[in-house]
Amino acid sequence: MSTEAELREPMQEFAGNRGDYYADTFLKIQKETLPRWHVNWAAAVGSFVWAALRGNWLLFVIGLAIDLVAAVNLALVYKYTKAAAENADNASKAYLVERFENWAQGHLIAAVLVFVVGRLFFGWLSDRFYAHQYQKWRIDRTVNAGVVGKRLILAMLVFALVAPLTIYRATQFAPEERACVKQSRAIQEGEEVGFKARFDCATISEFPTLFWLERPDTISYPRGDDGQRTVERTPARDGAKPVNLRTFVQQKIDDAVGYATAFYSFLFDGITEFLRGMLNVITAVFVGTPWPIVMGVLLVVAYQLAGVRTTIFVGASLAYIALFGMWQTAMATLSLVIASSLVCVVVGLPLGIWVGKSSFGKKLVTPILDIMQTIPSFVYLIPAIAFFGVGKPPAILATVIFAMPPMVRLTALGIQQVPESTKEAALAFGANPRQLLRKVELPLALPSIMAGVNQVVMMSLSMVVIAAFIGGGGLGSIVVQALNNTEVGKGVVAGLAIALLAMMIDRVVQKANKVNH
Repeated sequence: MSTEAELREPMQEFAGNRGDYYADTFLKIQKETLPRWHVNWAAAVGSFVWAALRGNWLLFVIGLAIDLVAAVNLALVYKYTKAAAENADNASKAYLVERFENWAQGHLIAAVLVFVVGRLFFGWLSDRFYAHQYQKWRIDRTVNAGVVGKRLILAMLVFALVAPLTIYRATQFAPEERACVKQSRAIQEGEEVGFKARFDCATISEFPTLFWLERPDTISYPRGDDGQRTVERTPARDGAKPVNLRTFVQQKIDDAVGYATAFYSFLFDGITEFLRGMLNVITAVFVGTPWPIVMGVLLVVAYQLAGVRTTIFVGASLAYIALFGMWQTAMATLSLVIASSLVCVVVGLPLGIWVGKSSFGKKLVTPILDIMQTIPSFVYLIPAIAFFGVGKPPAILATVIFAMPPMVRLTALGIQQVPESTKEAALAFGANPRQLLRKVELPLALPSIMAGVNQVVMMSLSMVVIAAFIGGGGLGSIVVQALNNTEVGKGVVAGLAIALLAMMIDRVVQKANKVNH
């Protein structure tokens, strides 16, 4: 067994300066006897400088971030104190002065707390991170060790690149984007602009405009005498100011959407009519059928698929919806969810199978799914309105775009998780690719597929309120009305109905999946 002296020797070699202290600390960490509140006071005082000298760059970033946050808060104290002093003589801005003074006081407190607590946290963290660095050094001697003054050069370079501009930004009120756009145009036209104004727009406002583009033509699509659409271009007026890249691209997208809706309206109208017809059929079943029959059927289905306890919960949820006078509205919501879920399953299931079985399909579809799941849900309403107008069909499409990715991903996952040995055995017994998919892969992937269906239903319900903004109706419209009129009770009652509807469907689908597998 190694003596303690033999254990301490490499620790002292690694630490260099104050080797005995770090050897004692590392041994305590190894023996798990280091006090919980142990703080390295040298590190707490030195912060990122201490970390840079010892070559621990993760600690350097943590220490620099803590000190920068404290410094930024102090800079904000300066900014708001200065602003309060500048407006102190204006009686009409007394409220603004009071607000600036309150902000300055709050940031002063924040600066002190961040600095003190942050330094203590850094001191608490330092020895633990440094011990981890020592363990890596024992394996790989290229890992930084000892105290090296040259490392401060890199640390100070990073500090010089980050700290001054960050602190300066906190001391200034950033210029508005419109002011910077005007300034950029003025510079382009040869006008003189002060250095500070140019510097502020270039560094602490929006990213500067690097180039300007000619204003695009205004395009419209009027109908001719024969009723056919024509493309009509109106050039920009003489002397029209150029536009930046964002305005140019936005205009081109608007033109493309306008062209599609003008010349391919038959396609969008056909999709709208199909979705409306499907929704009318489903609505006729749930809304047109007397409520006792619908409630009885739902309870029977819940009992057959999920058992007694889930049936009791479903009955209680339906009773809540009925007693609060939201039966017809809830059934309209359920119809919208079922229609959206059907489209998601019909489109998402074959697409998921293709993604699961084709590497090309995976490379092509995965980035699209990533975008669909990343874009905020309200954004889905924009293309739905642009191509399909306002109403329930575009609400279905927006919901489908939002809810389909889990169906595709979980179907693909289920297909990919089918054991290769099982597929080889099926092929050895003479199964063709279609039989392999239908009799082997899909049955084994069914739990994952059902999880996808469950996620589709849940996400469709989560879009109910958002879809109501474009005429989706149902319980979402009650929530929107409550939001517009600040009627808290109305919103809570309708929101609870949506939650119960979601829980009811979720429990039935999950229980059914467990019972069948």
